[in-house]
Amino acid sequence: MTLEEFRQALMEALTRHLPGSSVTMMESRGITLTCRAELDADTFVAIYFNALTGKTSYALVHHSERVAGYDNYRFWHCHPMGRSGQHVPCAEPMPEEAITELATVSARLHLVPENEH
Repeated sequence: MTLEEFRQALMEALTRHLPGSSVTMMESRGITLTCRAELDADTFVAIYFNALTGKTSYALVHHSERVAGYDNYRFWHCHPMGRSGQHVPCAEPMPEEAITELATVSARLHLVPENEH
């Protein structure tokens, strides 16, 4: 996936599933994208994508702790809610799938109203 394709898919997913978030996105050298979608003062979704290496990560962070996420360090895996320190193998999630899941987790934790995702 190119940087442009990833950015577009990510923005569509954030707009659809976390519409009240404050999004900050930075690109570097046309290769990497770093994004932070702030849900409140203590909670955000962090996203990283490197178009050259394919490294990708998504994390829901609350009070400086990862609550849930996905990344492909060594292999694609998720960090499930309640077991965020574990690495559970999974298929590569597209931005839509990852953001949908993290929005659902944030709603379960009552971090985002249920009707916003």
